[in-house]
Amino acid sequence: MVEHLPKITSAEISMLWSTYIGDTMSICVLKHFLQTCEDQDISPIIELALSYSYDHVAQISDLFTEEGIPLPNGFGEQDVNLKAKKLFSDVTYMRYLHHMGRTGLNSYSLAKSVSARKDVRNLFKQFLNQTEMLYDRNVELMQEKGVFIRAPYIAYPDKVEYVTDKKFLGGLVGHRRPLLGIEIAHLGVNIEVANVAKTMLLGFSQVAQSKKLSDYFKEGYDLGKKMVEDFMIKLNEDDDSHPSTWDSTITNSTDAPFSDKLMLFHTNAQSAIGIGDFGLAIAASLRKDLTVNYEGYILKVGTYAGEGAKLLIDHGWFEKPPQSIDREALRNQNK
Repeated sequence: MVEHLPKITSAEISMLWSTYIGDTMSICVLKHFLQTCEDQDISPIIELALSYSYDHVAQISDLFTEEGIPLPNGFGEQDVNLKAKKLFSDVTYMRYLHHMGRTGLNSYSLAKSVSARKDVRNLFKQFLNQTEMLYDRNVELMQEKGVFIRAPYIAYPDKVEYVTDKKFLGGLVGHRRPLLGIEIAHLGVNIEVANVAKTMLLGFSQVAQSKKLSDYFKEGYDLGKKMVEDFMIKLNEDDDSHPSTWDSTITNSTDAPFSDKLMLFHTNAQSAIGIGDFGLAIAASLRKDLTVNYEGYILKVGTYAGEGAKLLIDHGWFEKPPQSIDREALRNQNK
């Protein structure tokens, strides 16, 4: 009996399309990382990540071809310069892989949960398993080298308690209760994510071919720096432990390892990740001052990302994602 598969849904095609674009970008980034990596312990992790990205692109290409869906252009050899000098430190490579691995775990979990067709679900399950394996190997190596940033510690609770006062929710002024463990955890994650982003942005600003884009990346770096400072203040107010500073060494190279198009797209992707993290933090945080803080940064990063999207459009680099048919435009064609 011949099995007829239903067409892939809007959620499935969108998740596959985004994964394809993201992995073509990752291939370019990882190829340069591998070319310039000096630590022989880190190179195998980068190689593994690169092999997974190639695998994802190949499998999605096959599926799109079978379905008659045009492949996105994404990124290719024209977007990476393997002869460019080293721009970021090897420690930055590990932290980048850690950050992107965490993002991949979240993205593939969501993609699987909104997929209906068995072959698509199996595909995202495979991607999730690969990312989990890569994430664990990278974390273990970071711990061995003493560069893994743990979430802040708190004292173990010694009894079960219930909240009896609505002041527990806090206000915008006056005395506030100590931070909850989950609130501290989200502050720690957002500090780490902002540190990764500002390191990449400072490097991008140094090598961008366009002065306008260089200024844009520097603006993003300044925004990330302010973000780290504000979140650290929240932890310091309670005398809580906080993520340690880490090596964000950037060389003096002005050779661009990546095209301006790739760096701008990468920046917009990082902004989207940051906005998503703020949303998760809002859902988990009960103190009103934290909610207001995160809402403010959603607006600031959203505005910054919007300017980035305009720059992509101005340069003809904004590849249109899958969308529903514009029925109004079709009707107007006959008038």
